Amino acid sequence: MFLHHRRVGERFTPVANSRDATALMTAMHRSSRTHGNRHLDHWHRLFLQAEEVAAHSEESEQSEMVDHLCRHLIGREERILSLAHDNFSLDDLLEIKSRMVGTGFIGGKAVGMLLARNILLRSTHHDWAATLEEHDSFFVGSNVYYSYLVHNGWWRLLMQQKSKEGYFETAEELRQKMLTGQFPDLIREGFIELLEYYGQYPIIIRSSSLLEDSFGSAFAGKYDSFFCANQGSLEERLEAFEDAVRRIYASTMSEDALTYRLQRGLDHQDEQMGLLVQRVSGAYHRHYYFPDMAGVGVSYNTFVWDRGMDPKAGMLRLVLGLGTRAVDRVEGDYPRIVALDAPKKQPYRGTEDARRYAQRDLDLVNVESNALETHSLFKLLEEGVELDMVRFAVLDREAMNRQAERGRKPLQQWLPTFDPLLTQPHFTHCLQTMLKTLEEAYNYPVDVEFTINFNRDETFQLNLLQCRPLQTKGMRCKVQLPQKVESETLFFRSDGNFMGGNILQPLRWLIWVDPEAYSRLSLNEKHEVARIIGRLNRRIADREKSPTLLLGPGRWGTSTPSLGVPVTFAEISNVSVIGEVAFSRGELMPELSYGSHFFQDLVEADIFYLALFPESRHCTFNEQWGEKFRNSFEALLPSCSAFKKVVRVFSFPQKELVLAADVVEQKLICHIDK
Repeated sequence: MFLHHRRVGERFTPVANSRDATALMTAMHRSSRTHGNRHLDHWHRLFLQAEEVAAHSEESEQSEMVDHLCRHLIGREERILSLAHDNFSLDDLLEIKSRMVGTGFIGGKAVGMLLARNILLRSTHHDWAATLEEHDSFFVGSNVYYSYLVHNGWWRLLMQQKSKEGYFETAEELRQKMLTGQFPDLIREGFIELLEYYGQYPIIIRSSSLLEDSFGSAFAGKYDSFFCANQGSLEERLEAFEDAVRRIYASTMSEDALTYRLQRGLDHQDEQMGLLVQRVSGAYHRHYYFPDMAGVGVSYNTFVWDRGMDPKAGMLRLVLGLGTRAVDRVEGDYPRIVALDAPKKQPYRGTEDARRYAQRDLDLVNVESNALETHSLFKLLEEGVELDMVRFAVLDREAMNRQAERGRKPLQQWLPTFDPLLTQPHFTHCLQTMLKTLEEAYNYPVDVEFTINFNRDETFQLNLLQCRPLQTKGMRCKVQLPQKVESETLFFRSDGNFMGGNILQPLRWLIWVDPEAYSRLSLNEKHEVARIIGRLNRRIADREKSPTLLLGPGRWGTSTPSLGVPVTFAEISNVSVIGEVAFSRGELMPELSYGSHFFQDLVEADIFYLALFPESRHCTFNEQWGEKFRNSFEALLPSCSAFKKVVRVFSFPQKELVLAADVVEQKLICHIDK
């Protein structure tokens, strides 16, 4: 492999972790950086002028130049520009420019990452210079997106897509074409230089559009990002890199992204796509490459499952390996959820639940197969791959004892609960300090993604990958829950397991996917149920005129139909409340997915989330309650009558169905309000 090597005496050893490789290449890049440029258009003349100001001008003139450059490089949103002015120096902006391919804005995701790092490095609450892993990211300017479209002759098609008639229809044609285009020679030269810089270290190419990760529009999970194992010849690596860029550009025309923009009134705003290219944080473990752990952190936790918890303390979702399992709902696997004011408390009870809701698989880059892969933790340990399980996990002694009782050799079985790490106050204090420092600077709750790698001296390096404003519903007004509800009017009540703050929501429609009936469907029929939900979402659901509760088994939005209904967000975008119901006979279990892209969609769309566990003593669920009402499904969708016993639709025009929740009391109730 083409890795950098360190000379130790007469021997050369490979630089095998991201921390050391980043430090080495950043130093080399800075020492070799030249500011001369052959393309003296307005953009390049501006930065040549900025170099002169940085070298010879007073502080006030430098400050003016920072403002000027930010409006060419950072973005247009005034709140972000204000943060940029306070936290970027002129040298910072020139360093960003030196790491760019093309011109234009670097996009919201790149700005958020850079801003958060500088905010922390300027803070006196913690020695962030020692804790943060240095980054050596590159940026593909937003103008490259338009250059790509023009170079391939698709500009007229883009103009058609921007019309009301062509918004969705032309977008699909354009999306397909964008997967096959060629890049201008000058841009390809920039891509090659970037790949030569990273050598054969794995990289990730991330979307970073103009509107992404801004106040009010995170676009969480709407645009694609891709890992590149980055192995093979330069030509092969360039081909893989360009393919990833094409796919990210094409994702701007996906139905989910277009629906998201339309709902937020952003459909007429300029949405160019920049790119953030990052070295994957981690180290080599034989031919596997991954970080020790990764996670998502939020500074405000509206999912508090205990009355003693403070939402303002923040929350983490932690996983071993790459952070893909922390930001997405992964079938059959669960991150560890940590309330930062009570890190040892878990949102489940007992060893059996701990086993059920544990991480089983680890995402990694395999440099031999040149691919992103998922591997069983148990099998990795069997292979002899070094994983510091003593730091992250506890032994499942019950499972080991059962093995011994059956006469089998009791192999070590670990549950990655992160309990050993969470007993160390300095760890949770560091992460909470990070979240609160960023929240204070943004004057707004924040959502971050990070990786963590441990050093031999037990210290750790934190790589802050992303930071954005977090949309939260907060506490809202005080809700008075009814003290007594007659059994015939009660649909369900639950202690905890909901997200979205206080709510008192009248409901006009109930869409109910029957768990028993759904579990008996074929794979194709389960996909058809998802499409039916999408049609109902467009037909009857309207948060202002006809607020709707959508309730079904397992996980909404899963890609595995056996675990829930595989809807896209566009197919549930108009509902007011979404609920997941546990159905143990079909192994359909909700996932409390706070911090995931799915949850971010719900929050931004102002959709209240709840999970019901009918077998729990903390939940009352009257599954047959709807039988007393007429099923309107066949009248609404007569062509789908074969599914009328699977998807049931109930209307409440006079008798008002009401959902009420109190986040402080951690109580939730849904009933007919007489």
